[in-house]
Amino acid sequence: MAGASVIDDYVADLDTRLRGNRKVKLDLLTEARDSLEDAADCYRSAGLRDEDAQRKAVADFGPVGAIARDYQGELAVAYGTRTLRSILFILPALHLGWEGSRLFFLGSWESVPGASSSELPAWYLPITQINDSIPWAVSIATALALLFGRLMSRRVADNRLIARCAAGVALATVSAALLSNLSLGIASTILNPELMFHTPVLLLASLAAVAVLAQLTVMARRAVRFAV
Repeated sequence: MAGASVIDDYVADLDTRLRGNRKVKLDLLTEARDSLEDAADCYRSAGLRDEDAQRKAVADFGPVGAIARDYQGELAVAYGTRTLRSILFILPALHLGWEGSRLFFLGSWESVPGASSSELPAWYLPITQINDSIPWAVSIATALALLFGRLMSRRVADNRLIARCAAGVALATVSAALLSNLSLGIASTILNPELMFHTPVLLLASLAAVAVLAQLTVMARRAVRFAV
């Protein structure tokens, strides 16, 4: 019937304005549709024609632009939180997995030809130390960001501000981890190519770590776009 398109058109318009996790987006659109249908039912019960009831429900619900801004804030917060949690748990797991593989297949660095501290330039050791510290520093930063976001959600009405903070921390931390990993890999390849190809399993683990960090960086950049 003709009146059925009023709510449909509103929800469809809202759908085109939202970006974010598909499931969360679908939940929000379903919530909006249910609220509109309930309001329209009330107006129909009061004697309004179906189309008029739907138009009244849509008018009461609010301009689609304003509703889209509120919903987009929720979507951005949800995606930013998901990204932070992914970084929080994946980075330490990557680091521990790589170190465990290194100990199993190579043993201590001192036992590997060309890898002892006495055979490497002085600037190389600080890079390795920074790279070893990055996962834990990132974990602390993301954990604090998640806690701060939870506290802000109780005091700040604008979800987009929370989303921007979460996205900014996610992008900064995972970018630092990716840059550190790439720097160490490039430096190691230049200084001792044989070391990088000494154990294929470790080479594959290193490439996999870079791929995972790159994917997390894509997620963080997407979180920033959703929060804008």
